[in-house]
Amino acid sequence: MTRFFLKLFSIFFLISCNENSEIQRTEVITDSYFFQKNTFNMNLYKCNSPNQNFNSTYKKTPDLSNFYKFSELIEKDEEVDNCVLIYAQINELTPLKEQLLTGDIYMEVSNCNSRVEEDILIDALKPYLNYLKENDVQVWTGISSLEKDYFLWINIWESEEYREKFLLEWVNSNNSGKIAKTLMSSAVCENPSTYLFL
Repeated sequence: MTRFFLKLFSIFFLISCNENSEIQRTEVITDSYFFQKNTFNMNLYKCNSPNQNFNSTYKKTPDLSNFYKFSELIEKDEEVDNCVLIYAQINELTPLKEQLLTGDIYMEVSNCNSRVEEDILIDALKPYLNYLKENDVQVWTGISSLEKDYFLWINIWESEEYREKFLLEWVNSNNSGKIAKTLMSSAVCENPSTYLFL
């Protein structure tokens, strides 16, 4: 009789466990290129004249008129006399190229206007990001969050020479037209400003 009750109890226990459990699905992500991305806080100063006494934690252009710092800490730095401060939180799109953020940096900054919502914009960038990955292009790319359809597009290249060579090859490739058309339907960017930071 005890045996019967134990079997009955076991059946009720198993049934109740099955009724309470939710079906869980697990998706395995095998490509780290599209996750584990950081957000960096960028402080970029454009000064009207050379500034030799600027904060030493900043990288600087050779003419001492532009300064920048990326940080994972949220910190908008203070205004500096005779300088314009551009502050933005930059969402990393190419995490495998973070090593380009160290040492001398050739930076390209574009002011852009989005024609679509942020998630659609990120989807429109995927063919371009796939091209960068498949061809092991030495560029770190990030964009700021949208603010009234405005965002910054940041590229950090291995060097100015590398960028020029890549752009020459890119313009003459079949992919450039296809990807440019996709991007143009989502955003329009001004010609970029470029800086060499030491």
